[in-house]
Amino acid sequence: MRGCLFTLVLAAAVVAAAAWFGASPIATTVITAVLDGTGYHASSSTITATADPPVRLLLGHADQVTIDGTDVTWRTFRAARLVLALEDVDLFGRTAGSIKGTITGAELQTNDAAAPPTADVAIDGSGAKALATIRVSAATVDRLVRARFSSSYGVTVMTTSLTAPDVLHIEAPGATVEGGLRVDSGGALVLVTRLGSAEVFRFDSSFPLRLTSVHVTASELEMDGTLDADSLLGG
Repeated sequence: MRGCLFTLVLAAAVVAAAAWFGASPIATTVITAVLDGTGYHASSSTITATADPPVRLLLGHADQVTIDGTDVTWRTFRAARLVLALEDVDLFGRTAGSIKGTITGAELQTNDAAAPPTADVAIDGSGAKALATIRVSAATVDRLVRARFSSSYGVTVMTTSLTAPDVLHIEAPGATVEGGLRVDSGGALVLVTRLGSAEVFRFDSSFPLRLTSVHVTASELEMDGTLDADSLLGG
């Protein structure tokens, strides 16, 4: 009788230990599969899930999920690196209470540049509507403007400059163009001049980041936006 009781206690201990130590690898595998299903791929990627106690992972809750990927594609969106930490994650409901992290070398969409321009993004906020700060260098803006004027108007731009709060100056032979930078209703960054407006760039629509406003800092273009982290999880 004692032998049977010892066996049962030992078996229970083994099962408990397996649940305790095996919960994280199992949850990580599930999250990886979920992300794959939403279109996430990377040449190198590390995904981890943690909870206290770990057995909560088997019940579908993670205190934190971290994603660190390089050479990332998410559907048709591309970035050099993505480092995100999602907290209070419902693995079954595919929602996150909050998200924080960075996206480096996020490719922007434009019809004029030979090579896609890129931006760096900082993210911090609630899972459903996190605040995003998007930064684009003045050199990138200059390259985009030169490409647009060359392809659309056959004009060679001499210089460009950014002036706070949201003004872009363009010098071309025999002409000076000055316009305001705005975010239109479709989420694209546009240049508005007295002659009309022209799109400068936008984020890939398959990635749930939407631009909301734009302003000029000392050396770059800075935009505010929102990111829906729940959409990244397929929620």
